Amino acid sequence: MKVATRLAWGFGIMIVLLAAISVLSITRLEKINESLTDVTMNRYPKTALLNEVLQKSLDDGRQLRGLLLAADDAEATRLRKRLADNAAARGQAMGKLDKTISGETPRALLKKVEDNRAALEQRIDGFFALASAADKSNAVAYLRSDILPANTALEVAVRDLLNYEVQQMDAANAAGDEMYDQTRMLVMALSGGALVLALLIGLLITRGLLKLLGGEPAYAAHILQQVAGGDLSVEVKTRKGDTTSMMANVGNMVTRLSQVVSEVNSSAEALAGASEEVSATAQSLSQASSEQAAGVEETSASIEQMTASIAQNTENAKVTDSMATKASTEAAEGGEAVTSTVAAMKQIAQKIGIIDDIAYQTNLLALNAAIEAARAGEHGKGFAVVAAEVRKLAERSQVAAQEIGDVAGSSVDLAERAGRLLEQMVPNIRKTSDLVQEITAASEEQSSGVGQINAAVAQLSQTTQQNASSSEELAATAEEMSAQAEQLQAAMSFFKLSDSVARAAGTAAAARKRPLAARRPTAALGRDVEAEPAGKLAYAAAGADAIDESQFVRY
Repeated sequence: MKVATRLAWGFGIMIVLLAAISVLSITRLEKINESLTDVTMNRYPKTALLNEVLQKSLDDGRQLRGLLLAADDAEATRLRKRLADNAAARGQAMGKLDKTISGETPRALLKKVEDNRAALEQRIDGFFALASAADKSNAVAYLRSDILPANTALEVAVRDLLNYEVQQMDAANAAGDEMYDQTRMLVMALSGGALVLALLIGLLITRGLLKLLGGEPAYAAHILQQVAGGDLSVEVKTRKGDTTSMMANVGNMVTRLSQVVSEVNSSAEALAGASEEVSATAQSLSQASSEQAAGVEETSASIEQMTASIAQNTENAKVTDSMATKASTEAAEGGEAVTSTVAAMKQIAQKIGIIDDIAYQTNLLALNAAIEAARAGEHGKGFAVVAAEVRKLAERSQVAAQEIGDVAGSSVDLAERAGRLLEQMVPNIRKTSDLVQEITAASEEQSSGVGQINAAVAQLSQTTQQNASSSEELAATAEEMSAQAEQLQAAMSFFKLSDSVARAAGTAAAARKRPLAARRPTAALGRDVEAEPAGKLAYAAAGADAIDESQFVRY
């Protein structure tokens, strides 16, 4: 059974007993209170009212005697007023009694009192008339024969009712005393039983708790305080054969906690060593990755320059191609123009031949004209002069026409030769244009290939930079892990272990360190890189292939 259940049952039984005693006491006290309330609030006020009626009746006798002996009217008036006040007070008291008295017997006694009161007051009214006369003898006789017996009868009736109420008060007091005695005895009996039961329950709960705790709570608190202070070398003492109590479990906990702390200490030491090795390896890897990234960046820059040169060559080839095409077109057009020029020059030569013939014929005509002018004599001298001039012009025109014909002929020969040269040049220019186009296409393909190489190198550079960043992060993580291992060792140093557990922990730590040393990398990753970009790429590839993940210790 759980401790809470035991305590709940024990305190529950005690609470039930206390509740029963409380309920019984409250019930009996309520009855006693009702009895006292009946006495103080019901019976006693009735007796007070009856005593007031009795006192007023007795005072009436004294006032009536004083009225017979009154020396003057003022005193008689005062005495009559006193009698009237007594009658009014009796009336008020009787009215209150009529409201509070119940029951057949008290009501009968009250009726008797009321009848006697009415009779007395009626006789007192008759007495006033006799007392006013000069002769007081009739008033004295009336007082003795009627008023005093009526007053005595009222007193007897009031005392009968008063005695009845006093008897009821005595009975209520006796009942209250009896109720008090019964309640006291019953409460004492129940309290004694509850005390005995509480002692028995307390003894059972104490024995159960001691058995459950396995020792005194102070001893358990002392042991737990030492454990809380980090002292795991404490020895927990328990009863012989005790394996289930809290102290036995605390002893098992201390033993197991000592083992766990020792294992954590050894693991922390191994983790610290492994983190240092991982940090060194990560730093070497980070350095190699950084050098490889630098080589890749240089290679990328060279390839970018090559790409720019190829692009410039491609652009120049395109310009040359356009110029060759234009030159071919212009050469063809020049050939056609030369052909047209040759044809025009041939026509000019023909026209010049015609002019030469005309000049020759003109010369003949001028010669004939000169001959005819010579025959004419004096009449033909002027005409002879003109004919001579015409002949000179004809000769000069013929000479010029012959010279122009020679020049035209030589020009025709040159034009024909230029045409033949242009005809031979056009195919060569076209062939050159085709070759330039092929060079342009090859340059474009080369530019595309270099662009792909540049993209691959850029991706390789990015990957290398990522590897370098990852290596740096790995180094930082390893350093953080080393710091955490040191913090863990510092935290574990809080616990104090027994000598046997400490020796076992040292042996386990030594056993863990040997495999770590065996798994330590044998080759350094960092190397000096002073080659060209191609050499750096080759080194980066070789370095990437040289990294073996089996060299790292995994946790």
